[in-house]
Amino acid sequence: MNEDQQTYQNLIAKMNHQVLVTQDNRVTILRKILVDLHYPDQSYKIIHIAGTNGKGSTGAMLGAILQENGYHVGRFSSPAMLDDREQIKLDGQMISYKAFLQAYQFISDTLGNRDQVASLSIFEWFTLIALVAFKQAKVDFVILEVGLGGKNDATNAISAPLLTLFTHIDYDHTQILGHTIRKIATQKSGIIKSGSSVIVAPHQKQITREVLRTVADKHHVAIHFVRNIQLKVLNQDQTGTQVQISGPLITKQVYQLGLIGNFQLDNLATVLSAVTWLRQNGTSLDQQCVYKALSQLKVPGRMQIIQQHPTVILDGAHNPDGAKQLVQSLKSLFPNRKIHFLLGFLADKNYFEMLKSYLPIATDVYVNTPSQHQRALDKECLANVIRNEFHFANVHLFEPNDSHEALAQARQRSSTNDVIIITGSFYFIKQFEGEFHV
Repeated sequence: MNEDQQTYQNLIAKMNHQVLVTQDNRVTILRKILVDLHYPDQSYKIIHIAGTNGKGSTGAMLGAILQENGYHVGRFSSPAMLDDREQIKLDGQMISYKAFLQAYQFISDTLGNRDQVASLSIFEWFTLIALVAFKQAKVDFVILEVGLGGKNDATNAISAPLLTLFTHIDYDHTQILGHTIRKIATQKSGIIKSGSSVIVAPHQKQITREVLRTVADKHHVAIHFVRNIQLKVLNQDQTGTQVQISGPLITKQVYQLGLIGNFQLDNLATVLSAVTWLRQNGTSLDQQCVYKALSQLKVPGRMQIIQQHPTVILDGAHNPDGAKQLVQSLKSLFPNRKIHFLLGFLADKNYFEMLKSYLPIATDVYVNTPSQHQRALDKECLANVIRNEFHFANVHLFEPNDSHEALAQARQRSSTNDVIIITGSFYFIKQFEGEFHV
């Protein structure tokens, strides 16, 4: 471990790991800090992305397209898979220890020892460090993904972005965002700012569209709903998806997408609409570069195939909407295959609704406790719910000692044509990405 790495590790250990997004005053505090930091967020063009599912894939597509076209791109996203620094990327590469520490040092030197600094959470620190590091790296564009919600999220401290995107909005984090779609959409709509433009992914609930339009009108912001998309999947296999697509902002074209999963099609339609908007508003984007970026794209933890024969897949679905989309994709990609689930959830997630999607198509289920997370649902509790509430056959329900044993057992009980899906939470699947070196 070199000196920069050790300094970084010590710094992370000292940061406040509480979740402060529940407090209404946090964005106000962060905005004042950005003023003191000389508005780093105004040094580049920002595309701000909020939504329940699809933020990561949508942001990855846009970042890849801009980068392939020769722009320097910063991207802030969460959660990380193996290293927290993955949340801050410069031209597709995780930020270096040196660049991270330089941004931190600038913030620390500028702000001094004021009380505001001492109260910052680790997510707020990462947001500020990302915004400063992107300025120091002289990026052209920043893809900025909301962490949780919108209105009270640390990323909402920025000035008006160039473009605001909303991916699919559904139920998640209901204890914080509210228990109705109206309340959740209202929280997410809080990132809409005067001086920006808004693009909304297809297949939203009517109440979501109404909330977003009302807020956009209030701020005199143009809003485009991605609708009336003509889409035909020409080919889909484990290497990607070939699709013909057209719509109001999309010229009819055939794209080869390096991602799999039916849910990626809505994300693709949103991204291509954003590409057209960017072109119409002064951004030069070569069509061949768009094709190339999309065809080569891979996103860790989203229908990520890590092994063949049997097929082993990591997917970070962590709410009921994500679970439904995952099941639709599995049925489409792997019809008539036996599917084995390795499941690990966080206790504060709606895992009961997710199980409603998974168990009807499950051949076997292996329950696990996500490691190193204080919110982890204990596997014995999960097994009892599956056994007693869903009456799942005990002979097909397993409680292995750890993730190594879970995957080993699943492989042993699977034929070469079967599918093993590892899902439930990013905090669960990322231990496989690390432990199995994929």
